[in-house]
Amino acid sequence: MSSQAPGPPFPTPGLAFGLAGLAAFAMLALTAGFGGGTAAFAFASVAALGGLGTLAARYVPEPAPLRLGLTALSLSALPLVLLLLPVVLLTSEADNWIRIALDAKQSAELGKPKALPVEEILTAVLLLPIVREFFLRGVLLQGCVSALGRARGIALIAFLQALLFSPGDPAQPAMLASAAAQGLVLGGLLGALRLATGSILPCIALEAGTTAIGVAATVYPHLAPIPGFNAPGDTTPLSVLAPAALSVAAGIWLLAQQLEREPELPPIPPPAPEDDEEPGSLF
Repeated sequence: MSSQAPGPPFPTPGLAFGLAGLAAFAMLALTAGFGGGTAAFAFASVAALGGLGTLAARYVPEPAPLRLGLTALSLSALPLVLLLLPVVLLTSEADNWIRIALDAKQSAELGKPKALPVEEILTAVLLLPIVREFFLRGVLLQGCVSALGRARGIALIAFLQALLFSPGDPAQPAMLASAAAQGLVLGGLLGALRLATGSILPCIALEAGTTAIGVAATVYPHLAPIPGFNAPGDTTPLSVLAPAALSVAAGIWLLAQQLEREPELPPIPPPAPEDDEEPGSLF
């Protein structure tokens, strides 16, 4: 057995913060540089999150596929995803209370059917969950968990998601606070789901599912009107929130049980002798 110390995690928490900031800046710059709009945002997301994530993934210690969560989707993960989907109703209710606390007006468009372009729906429901989960829960999370432990690693990536990748209008404090709160909650659940299942695929499914519910509620509010969610109303009735909260609570309980059984991330092997004197560079 080698007495050589294991190599450092990659990325470290500090580097993860830098990579996330660089990706967020690149998304903004590329979107603006290509004239804005859905197509420009889609290209910017792939280039910034997918491109930078792929570059950083080259430096993830072996076994890289396991550490990145690039494993098959287990059927046992599907109940977790389904139980956690109603979190979209709970985060919507948090948005209601933040709006009330900050004395902000409810959108006049709530409850009115809104036609969304197909490319906007595909970007939000399919493309963005894939590249964002690969970058955040694939590349960044494993390094931060190795350096900080599970709880603090999950919390750090959730914080980065809320800070850098949750859309909000700085001119509307209520919207900005709501987007950050939703990013924290969803980021925490997604991080726990990634570690509990060993794969980023359930994370992609959960993010895509919550987004799809929001899109459907926007496009077809008359099919299932819920006050405070997709119909006028200051808050959502308890008769809707209680089942949603029970479902999410059951999902969190199962997540905790699964995390206790799921092994830690694979250990990081010691660096090769030729790497001792001159550590590799990301660029």
